[in-house]
Amino acid sequence: MHRTLRRALVLLAAALVPTLAAAQLYPSKLIKIVVPYGAGGATDVFARAYAAELGARLKQTVVVENVPGAGGTIGAQRVMDAAADGYTLIVCTGIEFEMLQIADPDSAKGRRTNLTPVALIGTQPMVLVARPALGLRSADELVRAAKARPGALSLASAGPGTSLHLTGEMIKKAAGIDLLNVPYKATPQMVTDLVGGNVDMALLAMPTAIPHVRSGTLLALAVTDSTRSVALPDTPTLAESASVRGVDTKVWYGVFGPPGLPASHVQTLGEASSAMLRDAAFREKLLGMMITPAQQSNASELEAVRTTQLAGFLRALGAGGR
Repeated sequence: MHRTLRRALVLLAAALVPTLAAAQLYPSKLIKIVVPYGAGGATDVFARAYAAELGARLKQTVVVENVPGAGGTIGAQRVMDAAADGYTLIVCTGIEFEMLQIADPDSAKGRRTNLTPVALIGTQPMVLVARPALGLRSADELVRAAKARPGALSLASAGPGTSLHLTGEMIKKAAGIDLLNVPYKATPQMVTDLVGGNVDMALLAMPTAIPHVRSGTLLALAVTDSTRSVALPDTPTLAESASVRGVDTKVWYGVFGPPGLPASHVQTLGEASSAMLRDAAFREKLLGMMITPAQQSNASELEAVRTTQLAGFLRALGAGGR
């Protein structure tokens, strides 16, 4: 009996050795970072910079895969379904399904994001822009024009449930105006149509908006942060307008893993991300993308921001509100 038990324990120990070794050696192969939006947008640009730095620090190849669609939920679902081994990550808000539930309850079908927070990297304001031919120079002028012609002006967005879309809905609700929502799967096509005059306005991430604002092909009406941007010092915040109050949102860049990602892997990735944020060259790179580096990069900080962002949308729009 004792001999049989000893044999069983030896076999069990032998079986556990590869598993323990694999955990200790993480990462030992290519890591994939999913971007749940199209190529060329602000999230994609950030993800590629982050992937290059993460790969250098972990001494492994890190690649980016764009999986756009349904307000980021297709990419989020891809990672939700991935093995919890640390080799599939995602750059997103972590509330894609919840935001889609607000914007399009029929598509969300009650699903909830259950990703594992890994690291918060930074935040970035959005810019409300308009095509110059409209002749609008401020958020207040936009509100007056929209009230004069309800539903006549169009507002492009990056698809139902995205931060850009829901911020637009918050502006509409706060100002009591009706704008036609025009969703796009990818930011580059949205900008092309905006510059071409096919849509009137859009909310864009700062690095996407800046070149067009500086060239004069688009006009910046307001930024969505509570303070003016150093990159656009002459552009007021929405809070400064008389017609739009209570809208203070940002795009934020968080890294998540699949549900059940081991704490040891979260720690490895979090420590690498924290080291990036202590590196002056990487911080300068983020600032060059108009991203304000996070003060803390740990998983708990990311979870706190995720929860706060979701609560803000729910307060402003109400669950199930459009």
